[in-house]
Amino acid sequence: MKRSLAVAAVVLALAAAALLGWRALRPSPSDEEQIRALLADAARAAEEQRVGDAVRDVSERFLGEGLDRRGVKQLVAAHVLRGAWVSVAIAGAAIAPSGDVARAAVDVVLSRSGKGTPLAELLPAQASVHRFQLHLERERGAWKVVRAAWRPITIEEAVAGSEMPGPP
Repeated sequence: MKRSLAVAAVVLALAAAALLGWRALRPSPSDEEQIRALLADAARAAEEQRVGDAVRDVSERFLGEGLDRRGVKQLVAAHVLRGAWVSVAIAGAAIAPSGDVARAAVDVVLSRSGKGTPLAELLPAQASVHRFQLHLERERGAWKVVRAAWRPITIEEAVAGSEMPGPP
């Protein structure tokens, strides 16, 4: 009995060591992968009406479209509270990181109803597409949006894809 417990403990220890070793040797996500994850998390949070999480990666230094970070949070909250968005989906993104700065062009579909309905059936009455031009910087080891501009775009522009942003 003691021997089988000892064998089980050794096997468990080896499994734990293998898991820790795998995690330690696994490469860290690239800057582009980190930014894509940030964008996906923000879209999911907005869709789930978690305003604080939707703007979590907006810098305290943010400026864009006449808004500061607080203004962006209020804008998102206003849309969420009035039920303006049922679905928030990233249609495409072009990301250009360079050191501790990055630019991103992101196309986002905001749907007011019909979650799961083909986009062509929603436009233009129940959905809109916007292109966000973002400037990101690394702050305390994490990517943050420090500037942004956005505008509505046509479905044709979204299908053509976001143009790669210029150098940061």
